[in-house]
Amino acid sequence: MIAALLRILLILLPLTTATALARDTDYYKQRRDRLLSMLDRREAALIPGAWEKELETFRQSNNFYYFTGIEQPNLLLLIAPAARSREVLFLPAHNLEDGSMSEAWTGSKLGPGSATEQATGIAKAAEKGTFETAFAALAGELDRLYFDCVPAGIGGPKSGAQVLLETIHGRYPHIRILPLSRLTDSLRILKDSVEIATIARAVDITGQALVEAIGAVEAGMFEYEVEAMIEYGFSRRGSQRPGFPSIAGSGPNTVTLHYNENRRRMEPGELLLMDVGAELDYYTADITRTVPVDGRFTDRQRQVYETVLAAQQAAIEVVKPGVTLREVHAAASAVIADAGFGKYFIHYTSHYLGMDVHDAGSRDEKLRPGMVITVEPGIYIPEETLGVRIEDDVLVTENGSRVLSRDVPGTVGEIEKLMRSGR
Repeated sequence: MIAALLRILLILLPLTTATALARDTDYYKQRRDRLLSMLDRREAALIPGAWEKELETFRQSNNFYYFTGIEQPNLLLLIAPAARSREVLFLPAHNLEDGSMSEAWTGSKLGPGSATEQATGIAKAAEKGTFETAFAALAGELDRLYFDCVPAGIGGPKSGAQVLLETIHGRYPHIRILPLSRLTDSLRILKDSVEIATIARAVDITGQALVEAIGAVEAGMFEYEVEAMIEYGFSRRGSQRPGFPSIAGSGPNTVTLHYNENRRRMEPGELLLMDVGAELDYYTADITRTVPVDGRFTDRQRQVYETVLAAQQAAIEVVKPGVTLREVHAAASAVIADAGFGKYFIHYTSHYLGMDVHDAGSRDEKLRPGMVITVEPGIYIPEETLGVRIEDDVLVTENGSRVLSRDVPGTVGEIEKLMRSGR
């Protein structure tokens, strides 16, 4: 009796609970149409969704979400000009008929059929078990398949996507398999108004959480307390998750670029480097601030900090359409080298920002309006256990640029004032 009632409840659950279509379905259809227009009749694109892992919070793969807006595991999207239906979403069948109650554990899901087609705007929603037959019928027409797959690390378990890739390669050796990024990078590098608004909100969330944390920092705290404050600030403002592992490194940990263990006790006289970013609707911010643990910079810390800040300001002034990231880096490097710290600037000044914290794009590509980049010079002096990085998120505009994170305190005076006010 209980099982029967659960089946009825699951059937009655609205489709809106089965997926998070964050925007109008036409928005994603336009993206799929652009991808379709990049393919000729001898080509296809196959985009797997992320596979579900037991007891882990599910996050959709970026490219699948980019083209569908669907947050549901174990799906496949096939786009092929030569196919009878040029876009097909393959989904597991609803499992209510066979008595399985897995949807009672994980929630109602989209399934094959017209209801999903209407809800998603995708032309055909087919049962996932039919994929092999459908692809076999198409394979003779194909020379190239653009496939979205990140290989597992050495010795790591293979993802469902990698197993599928190997199967296709083995069965259809005449098809040349190419990375989907060859097509998607040119689409994702330019952000539309919806994406820019989402990134800007992620930046605001990150900045507000950082300001709160900076005001609370004091000697004797542990790095993980700062991490916890920042990530709580993300969550209570609507961020679904951090966009990358948060960095809260103090003292000697300020000179390790991607330190994220965050276990050390912070001592008086040290600096604390926080490199963090809230993710909102699959787009992430990336902001770094370096502050004195006890609220006031020493003379040496101030010297290094103001050099980094001057380098950042010089680099931001260069950002405009037609410039490359190499030129932005050169502007920052010149300031740091002139101050005598050249050998202590050990990383690149900028990267693209979007769905990935290091998003699609080349250092040699000329900047265009709608691109979002970071500007983050740094100086790292291991023998002094002194590292400083300052990072802001910058939108390229028609006439120059706009610093999206401009409201986050960045000068020595602003930071010291903020830390005094929080004590």
